Amino acid sequence: MPTELAGTDIAEVQYQAQGWLHARRLILIRHRQAERPEAGGKKLIDVPGYLFQALVTSLPTTVAPLAVWRDYNGRSDCENVIKELQLGFALPTLCLRSFWATEAALSLATLTYNLTVLFERHLGWQTKVTIQSLRFWLFITPGIIAHPAGKTTIKLAVPPRERDWWSRLWDKVLSPFPNCNAVENRPAFAS
Repeated sequence: MPTELAGTDIAEVQYQAQGWLHARRLILIRHRQAERPEAGGKKLIDVPGYLFQALVTSLPTTVAPLAVWRDYNGRSDCENVIKELQLGFALPTLCLRSFWATEAALSLATLTYNLTVLFERHLGWQTKVTIQSLRFWLFITPGIIAHPAGKTTIKLAVPPRERDWWSRLWDKVLSPFPNCNAVENRPAFAS
């Protein structure tokens, strides 16, 4: 059945797999690629021009299928966050001798991840970058803090081919208007 979202149709059935004690809702979503090119989904069956999604839920039927889809989409990136915490912040190695030390290390890693995401949003980056990328592009750049004529200055050793990108990055970081002048999320390595 059509939904209020142009190009999106939803159907639902009750489904009980072998071994399940009771039936659950199976919600099927179909997106027309011509109308929703940014929609998620897979080509599950050979139907040109459409992407499909399937959700199995135990939410009651009082919750509309479109509301279920929206709720699940809001949580769909959890696995990627966990993977980033494992790869970029050494999550598996955070088991320390004391429970409280382990909790503090995990909290610090999560805080660092959240600050990284806020930094990306502040810069207007539309695509997510990993902490390894930020380390490579930003954090390993050598520099010194100097005080010429009593004014604090940061001098960075940036290669000439990356200086335009760094200049735009600093302009964006220091801009009082948070949503203006987005900066591309990697330096251009053109000569």
